[in-house]
Amino acid sequence: MPTYDLRCSACGAGFEAFRQGFLRDEDRTCPACGERAEQVITGFVAGRSSTQMAGATTGGPAGAGGGCAHGGCGCGAH
Repeated sequence: MPTYDLRCSACGAGFEAFRQGFLRDEDRTCPACGERAEQVITGFVAGRSSTQMAGATTGGPAGAGGGCAHGGCGCGAH
């Protein structure tokens, strides 16, 4: 179930809403003051193609392989 991070535009309180699907208006009501809260964008997920995944390796501690710093991402910047 997705978790949505919200912050009240009136009092600044932060809270989470758990909702399967899209947020509803009642999910955006601040529990502290009752005013409307706005969704906070906290991150994103980037996908990779199967070709990129085949060349990538997962390193252990201290970056023991794979990742962009070692050229394993296929970005061509190395």
